[in-house]
Amino acid sequence: MVKNSAKEVSKESLDIPEEKMVELYNLFPEIFSEGKIDFDKLKETLGEEIDTRDEKYSFNWNGRKEALKNIQTTSKGTLVPAKNESVKFDSTENLFIEGDNLEVLKLLQKSYFNKVKMIYIDPPYNTGKDFVYKDDFKNSIKAYLEQTGQVDGDGIKLTSNPETSGRFHSDWITMMYPRLFVARNLLREDGVIFVSIDDNEVHNLRMIMNEIFGEENFVAEIVWRKTDNQANIGKIARVKEYIICYSKNIEKVKLNKMELTERAIKEYRYSDEKGQFRRAILLHKTRGRHNFTIETPSGKKLKGPWMIKEPDFMNLDKSGGIYWTHGGDEQPYGKIYLNESGGQISSDLLGIEFGTNQEASLQLESLLGDRYFDFPKPVSLIKHFVIIGSNQDDIILDFFAGSGTTGHSALELNKEQDSKRKFILVQLPELTDKDSKAYKAGFKTISDIAKERIRKAIKLLESKEGFKVFKLSQSNYKIWDKYEGKSDKELKKQLELFKTPLVTGYKEENVIYECIIKEGYSLNSNITKIEIKTNKVYKVTDSESFFYICLDPEIKDKTLDELKLKKEDMLICLDEGLSDSKKKNLSIQCNLKVI
Repeated sequence: MVKNSAKEVSKESLDIPEEKMVELYNLFPEIFSEGKIDFDKLKETLGEEIDTRDEKYSFNWNGRKEALKNIQTTSKGTLVPAKNESVKFDSTENLFIEGDNLEVLKLLQKSYFNKVKMIYIDPPYNTGKDFVYKDDFKNSIKAYLEQTGQVDGDGIKLTSNPETSGRFHSDWITMMYPRLFVARNLLREDGVIFVSIDDNEVHNLRMIMNEIFGEENFVAEIVWRKTDNQANIGKIARVKEYIICYSKNIEKVKLNKMELTERAIKEYRYSDEKGQFRRAILLHKTRGRHNFTIETPSGKKLKGPWMIKEPDFMNLDKSGGIYWTHGGDEQPYGKIYLNESGGQISSDLLGIEFGTNQEASLQLESLLGDRYFDFPKPVSLIKHFVIIGSNQDDIILDFFAGSGTTGHSALELNKEQDSKRKFILVQLPELTDKDSKAYKAGFKTISDIAKERIRKAIKLLESKEGFKVFKLSQSNYKIWDKYEGKSDKELKKQLELFKTPLVTGYKEENVIYECIIKEGYSLNSNITKIEIKTNKVYKVTDSESFFYICLDPEIKDKTLDELKLKKEDMLICLDEGLSDSKKKNLSIQCNLKVI
């Protein structure tokens, strides 16, 4: 038999430990022996950088090994398009993915590695009432389907995390750690992440973030006043929450300046022929640090301290960058303004002018017609983070999407700025209570609420945008279950399953999208059918990259002649679709992959 030299398609998500090993090999090839790390050589290479002390500062909890195992396990699931739930599926680049966020983040690794500019998440705060995800690395997709009621079974159910639990904090950390670890891979080198949290876990969140992102990449712990009133109960009224901000690389990240608040903005009349009004920032303030004397156009001398250095002031004045305002007959030039301020940097203290919980609830209620979701975040708050953390055409990710505020915020900001930011939202289809208003209104899951919120926002804003919906599902590929060696009958049964590589009743489109995500192509790739009569062939294009795919049981010679495949071209087909000799020849001619 002629040896088949075609490669198999990837059937799993990115293997993170393997990728880390490759990175380590590229840095220190000398520490590897027969494919394994020789720790003695590693110690020799790093010398004094190795900490061999028995007592040292570290972060540990009951469940750490479990969390690391969840990172190391690849996802064998896939993402299936739901066009009937989408808006402008064929033209939009916004994504809404329904599924367990850890599995989804793993599936996004190849396609969106190092491409996301900003992440915002509002995870469960671990108040004792909200649930924490119970991950099962042994069979994660099956557990997910059982948890969300999509299949029957005895899998782990979604439950709350009561404070009486012996692993109250540990369970929350075990849930958060792998998700933040995998999400970091998606951030660009100049990327930034914002995480909302309250007093329950803010201390543990900082520990998690320090370990995953590095203490040196800490940006700020922002305090936000979440309510415009306070309950007169308890010892101290709790009116704040935190937003923890970290960068991927503190040397490369650059946060944008925020839009000016009304307190920072000063209105004055610019003395030109039109007498138009301008907005600017007062330059002369008591918190200035630079002492020098300036002379106004009327001859009045003013002393500092000034906000900028003297040479900078003089250069601005010469270039028309300073406005001298009239302050009355006695003080004709008492206030000095910059021509263009460019905004101001954000503060780590955000007041109610950035929105409140009450405002957010009313906004969502107005949009959907009733109160179907508790404690959403206000659009004005998330817009603030989107403004300072991303630019005109960046990708924004929220993998605890909730009611969809991040998507709504991006849509509104795109409309206001005529920008093209793209969002990726991920939300578990957590079931709503059957006695709730949401369930009775037709919202069977939290993700149903989020999708409808985004649809309504698009209409309200008269936006030309849309969003694609994908759902986490079991793979279209038959995945080999580990043979336990119990009986020949068991082995024979598994071998029978693999006479064909795809599951019964598969849809071509779903298989194509599984190839897209597992070969590292964007979910916004364009799929077009090629005009070839002898076979059904599709071309998948992602920017300048593309591949051909044909799922027919036999690929005709005429099809291959018309495709005129070159060395750099990739063709994906069924293993049975080509004879062994054709596989061998095609493997030389192009990049052939078989299912």
